[in-house]
Amino acid sequence: MKPGLRIYFNDGSILYLNKEQLTAREDGVYTGTFWGISIIWRLEPIDGGFAAELEISSEKPLNVCRMDSIVLGIGKQERPIRYSFYTNDLTYGETRFPDEVGIDREYVADGVGVYENFCTPGLTVCGMAPFRNICKAGVVTRLSGDAELFVKTEFTVEASRENRLITERAYFFEGLTAEDFGDWYRRTLPQSSFPMPKLTGWNTWDYYLQKVTPEDILENLAALENMPFRDALDYIVIDDGWQKEWGIWTENKTFSCGIASLAEAINRAGFKAGIWMAPLAVQKQDSLWKTHPEWFCKEPDGSLFLSGMYYLDPTHPEAREYILNNYRYQYQAGYRLFKIDYVSPILQVKTFHDPKATPYGVLNDLMQQIREVTGDDIVILGCSLPVQCGADVAPAMRIGVDIHNYWDHVYWIADSLKYTWVYNNKVTRIDPDFMVVRGEETANEELYREGGYNGFVPPPRAVESEKEFFRRHWYHGNQFNALEAETWANLVAICGGNIFLSDRMSALNEKGISILRNALAITGNEGRPRYLITDERRPSVWESERSMVVINWSDEERTLSVPNVTHPLTSQKPFTLTENTLTVTLSPHESFAALFGE
Repeated sequence: MKPGLRIYFNDGSILYLNKEQLTAREDGVYTGTFWGISIIWRLEPIDGGFAAELEISSEKPLNVCRMDSIVLGIGKQERPIRYSFYTNDLTYGETRFPDEVGIDREYVADGVGVYENFCTPGLTVCGMAPFRNICKAGVVTRLSGDAELFVKTEFTVEASRENRLITERAYFFEGLTAEDFGDWYRRTLPQSSFPMPKLTGWNTWDYYLQKVTPEDILENLAALENMPFRDALDYIVIDDGWQKEWGIWTENKTFSCGIASLAEAINRAGFKAGIWMAPLAVQKQDSLWKTHPEWFCKEPDGSLFLSGMYYLDPTHPEAREYILNNYRYQYQAGYRLFKIDYVSPILQVKTFHDPKATPYGVLNDLMQQIREVTGDDIVILGCSLPVQCGADVAPAMRIGVDIHNYWDHVYWIADSLKYTWVYNNKVTRIDPDFMVVRGEETANEELYREGGYNGFVPPPRAVESEKEFFRRHWYHGNQFNALEAETWANLVAICGGNIFLSDRMSALNEKGISILRNALAITGNEGRPRYLITDERRPSVWESERSMVVINWSDEERTLSVPNVTHPLTSQKPFTLTENTLTVTLSPHESFAALFGE
C-alpha cells in the first residue's frame, strides 16, 4: 500500500503522483515540480498513523478544482470486510460491504474505516474538522475491482484560480478499531468555549408538519402541564407552517394572531419560546429572486444556484441585511431559541458574491451575525448546520436525517450517531431529532400515514440511485410498534444530546407516556457507542456515564452478550450479569435499558 496524491484541473485533466516520483526530505516532506506546478506534500507521523497536507503553487493561476492529499490503493475487497462511513450526510452513510459499492462511484464521508469486524483493528482515512473548504474521505472501486481510499479537498471557482492552494488536513491509520478511531477523533477536535446546555422541550413539526395552528400549540401547552416529565422540558418551538412562505418570514393567515402573542402564551405557561426558519431558502414562486437576483447564490455560469429552492447569498450585503432583519423581528417578538434550517446547500455553492468566501466560512459568519443582531440570551439550534463547521459556531446542531415514527428512520439516524457522538458536549450539543413514540400501540387515535414508499422494493445497494436510497428509508415500512418506539426513545436519551418531544401529547396513551418517562430517566450527558463482534452495520451497545442501552437491530429475536460490564445494573427487563458479561434476549427491534449502580 503506497500512498499517493491526485490533482484535478478545471479542464478535466488529472495528475497522479506516488511517493517514488517525489523527492523525500528528512522531515517527512516530499517535493517536486510537474506540469509547471511546485508540489509540497507533508506526511507527518502522528499517533501511529500519518497526517497529510498537500500544497501546490505556480506563477500562473492554478485552475485546480480538487486535490486528493491521500490516495491509498487497497486491492480487491470481499466480505466480511466492510466499509464504515463516519458522517452526518443523508446519503450513503450506512456501513456497506464491498459488493454493495457501485463501480467507479465515490462514497464519501468525514472518515472511512475498512474493518473485518468492528472489534478488529482496520484501516481508516479521514479529514479533520473544522473545515474551510469542502473536505471528504471516501472509497471507490475501480473497473479492475481494486478499491481505493482517498481524502479530497474541493475549492470554489475563485479559489481554484489562485496561485497557491493548500488542502484541509487529512489522516490515515492502520491498527485502529472503530471505537479507537472515535476516541482519537474526539480527542483531536477543538473544544468549544460555548456553554452547551441540553436543550429540552416540545416542537410542532413531527406530528403537525406544515398544518400546525395556534390552537394546536395551545392544546399541547395544556396537555404538557399534566405530564409526569413536565419539569424536564424548557422550550416550546414553533416549526414550519407559521410563515407566509419560504423567503417571506412573516405570519400567514392561520397565524394572524401574531407570533408575539404565542410567545407570550408560551412564557406564561412557564416555557421559553423557540421558532424555526430556513433563512437562506426561497421558493421558486416567490418574487424575491425576480426583484433582487443579485442577492442569490449563483452557478459558475451566472445562473441562479438551485437545490430544490433558490438560496440567498449571505456574503451579499443587502441579502445579509434582509436575513438578519428577520431574526431581529423574531427576537423582538419574544423568541429566544432559533432553529436555523436548510443552510447545508451552501456547501454545494462554488461561487459567492464575496470571491474570497469559503462554504464553511460563510455559515460560520452567518451564525455569528445572527447572534450579534439579537441578544446574549438566544440559543441557536443549527438544523442542517454541518457539525464540520467546528467549535464556537452554534451551541447545538442537528446531526442527521429527520426522524418519523418509522423504524427505517431509526436505522438511518443511528448511522449518523455512531460517528457524531464525538462532537457532543465538546464542539456542540448534538441534536438527534425528536423523541417521538406514537404508534398504534402507544396512541389513542387513528394514525394517518404521512406518505412514502411502503410497497417499494429497493434494487441491490451497489446499483441504487440516490433517489432509490431515500425511498429505501423514507416513510418505509410500518409505523412504530411499542418496542420500536421505546428503542428510539432510549437511543435519543442515551446519546446525551438535545431532547425535544413532537407527538400530539393529548393523544398518547399510558404506554406512550411511560416510554417517554422511562427514557427521560436514563438520560446522560455524553453517550458513546460500543461495538460487539457480531455487529454488522451499526453498534448494538450505547453507554453514558450513568446508564446503558442494548439494541437488537435484527428482524429476528436475538440473545446478545455484552462483555466488560463493570457496574451493577438495575432494569425493568430481565437480564443476567455473570463475570462482567451482560446477557439479554430481545425481540426484533427491542432495546434493553439499565441504570448503573454503585
